[in-house]
Amino acid sequence: MKRFAQFCFLACLLMLPPIAEASWQDYQTAYNYTVQFYPRWLTWTQVGIGQVNRLGGPSGMGPEYKMVVAINDDTVYAQAFLDLSAEPQIVTIPPYPNIYSVIILDVFGNIILSVSTPTSTGNTYALVGPDYKGGIPNGITPVYLPYNSSELIFRSDKYSPQGQDQSQAANTFRAGLQMQGLSKYLANPAGGQAFIAPLNYYSAPIKRAADESILNSPTYFLNTLQKAMASPTTQPISAADQALITQFNSIFNAAKQQTTDPNGGPLADIILGARTALYAIKDHWQSNTGPTKWVHPTNMGHWGTNYLDRASANEYIQFGNDSNAAYYAHVFVDANDIPLDGSIYAYTITFTPDNMPSFSRFASITAYTPEDIELVANPLNKYLVASYTPGLQTAPDGSVTIYVQPNQPTTAPIANWLPVPAGPFNLMLRIYGPTGNALDGTYVPPAVQWGFPY
Repeated sequence: MKRFAQFCFLACLLMLPPIAEASWQDYQTAYNYTVQFYPRWLTWTQVGIGQVNRLGGPSGMGPEYKMVVAINDDTVYAQAFLDLSAEPQIVTIPPYPNIYSVIILDVFGNIILSVSTPTSTGNTYALVGPDYKGGIPNGITPVYLPYNSSELIFRSDKYSPQGQDQSQAANTFRAGLQMQGLSKYLANPAGGQAFIAPLNYYSAPIKRAADESILNSPTYFLNTLQKAMASPTTQPISAADQALITQFNSIFNAAKQQTTDPNGGPLADIILGARTALYAIKDHWQSNTGPTKWVHPTNMGHWGTNYLDRASANEYIQFGNDSNAAYYAHVFVDANDIPLDGSIYAYTITFTPDNMPSFSRFASITAYTPEDIELVANPLNKYLVASYTPGLQTAPDGSVTIYVQPNQPTTAPIANWLPVPAGPFNLMLRIYGPTGNALDGTYVPPAVQWGFPY
């Protein structure tokens, strides 16, 4: 249905009278500007809601969490928006024997640093921005970052690869993390404890706000993005980026002076470019399917100048790991290319012995709501089926089948059941610590098969 709506929208565009050259240039500039800098609208808005230089995370996980798209329930999160312009931030990591990972990304979601197997002995680090000229105290390991503004994320596995529940230990580890500015650290090295907030603290639906703003309040969306791109916290900005920013500012500022009518004049061309960009971002992700209909990005966090790839990834899995740390696959349709819909069918996904994901951490499948890519509410508060799920049953032939439907199956084990809405939904496969063909990106997940409720 979504693709049909996009097709109708583009078909309507084709029926419009020819666009004058100046109008076409305004349209194309707005399209390029939106595609190229769309991820910055997300992080700019998130920083405006959150707190800079404060490490924290939610007290639990569920559908109430809406601030970052495609959140998972496999790990315990701690994250912080960094501003290193005034001084380094000192991060103290306590000793921890279990698995966790650390990632630092720029404001567009490009990966700056990724560590999947940190030392278990703990350490204290100084995150140092490019403008800092002072010294670092002895005993603190400096980590020099290329930009003053970035995002720091810790992910602690809730279960061991052998299926042992380590959730309590992961939460204790997160509570022991500390981050504070160098001046505060020198005054009190024990300060800067992680802030653990109620789940509804993260309830602002950022992705939905972006999508609805482009479609319903495009001038507001572009004003916000224009402000974000002018901020010194937006780094990096290349010469080509700056040329596009300058060009867009010129036409957009002039158009706003000429008319406030979104249906006519240069402003209409700019709005059309921004709206078309959103459709392109969505279609680019959903249409790049493999042989079993799953979308598998191969350049997560390392997009270079593939701006449509970057925007699409941020739209569907913001702050994702790179391919060395995680394999991602996303599916919206079944084996017959019919959109997934729990009000019509039940579904199964069967991993045969010769097509099991290969990993050192875990593999999981999570269900998401159709538009916002948020966790699916259900009475059991069960948001995924994973390699570590207690009681997960394997068939005599060595295969594992996941049952995907709104109601609990009557003829299948509850551990193998993934609750979904009685309506449209989508699924994401995560393989953390990928090995073998999951690491080199050639792994192909099994197709989603439809049937009737079990």
